[in-house]
Amino acid sequence: MPKRLYAGLLAAALLVASGTEKVPAAEASSSGDPADWTPEQRKLLQDTLSLSELQRDTERIAEEQNELARQGEKLSGEIETLQTRIASSRERADTVVRSQYMQGQRPMLLSLLNARSFGELTRIYYYYEFAIRHDQELLLGFREDSDRLQNRKDQLAANSARLEEVKRGIEQQRARLTALQADIDSGLLTSDDPASLRRLADELNVYWSNVGLFEVDEYFSQLAAASEKLPDFLQNSGKLKVSGLGTRYTIELTDAELNDFLRSQSEDFADFSFSFENGRVVAEGKQDRLTLRIEGRYTLENEPQNAVLFHVDKLIFNGLELPESTRLELERKYDLGFYPQQVAPVKVDDVEMQDGYLKIELQLVL
Repeated sequence: MPKRLYAGLLAAALLVASGTEKVPAAEASSSGDPADWTPEQRKLLQDTLSLSELQRDTERIAEEQNELARQGEKLSGEIETLQTRIASSRERADTVVRSQYMQGQRPMLLSLLNARSFGELTRIYYYYEFAIRHDQELLLGFREDSDRLQNRKDQLAANSARLEEVKRGIEQQRARLTALQADIDSGLLTSDDPASLRRLADELNVYWSNVGLFEVDEYFSQLAAASEKLPDFLQNSGKLKVSGLGTRYTIELTDAELNDFLRSQSEDFADFSFSFENGRVVAEGKQDRLTLRIEGRYTLENEPQNAVLFHVDKLIFNGLELPESTRLELERKYDLGFYPQQVAPVKVDDVEMQDGYLKIELQLVL
């Protein structure tokens, strides 16, 4: 079943389910159009949506904490094994080093000189060659184990530091959850119709968890797939202008051209529109009961590589702004960056967004 069809059927099912209870007319109107929400409703819905996302992010952090703990135990076990192996081979390695660098090769030379036949000479040579190779392998193994031990210790230190950071993050997240839940409870207590307000919040929460989250994730997935093909599109469409004796390039892309490109990549963008507005990118779309607005910006980055990266500054679902944790999760999960060096030996020097167009300056890398 296509993903869009599945989402549509699920949305319809949720509408039917929510219709089984008698909902006040004012509530039904406000749940359909954010413009009709009262300040009281908007505040509670915003807090409820944020609470849902913070709870989901807390679960993600807890999973990371458990994974880090498992990795720490594995690293500790590897370190213990390496330390035992190194201790058992250290004495042999010391003996080899003393033999090679203190006694030199005199015994070998004397044995070769005292050989009584060519056959004996050959056997002595191969014996010493085997002994020397064995010694070298012993020293190499000792050195590799020592390097591996240091590497595991460094990994364990980084793991421990990250684990402490995650533990602090989970404590802060739980504090935010407690405060937000208190705000929601307070809003319900002071409401003239707390039952209706709670039903409205529950309906939104169910719709977001079962449809909205899926749809937003799908939009970002399609954007990431299209972003990978953007450099080829710019090169093949003649958008790459050459100057400076062939060493400098300029790309100018209008928002209309970007929209045409995205719609050629996926029908998901038929009702989605991008615009460049004085330093930021704004994308808006609507499908069925879902409206989405993305506000972000392109920035020039040089670490870990030269690229134009996209950052989500604001994400609004059905008139409600999603929390920072959701924006960061989508940024981590989907790369909407632009990597021109994938199609040409160039680096980005500057990125500029004005009303209606995006301008990127590049320089040839020899």
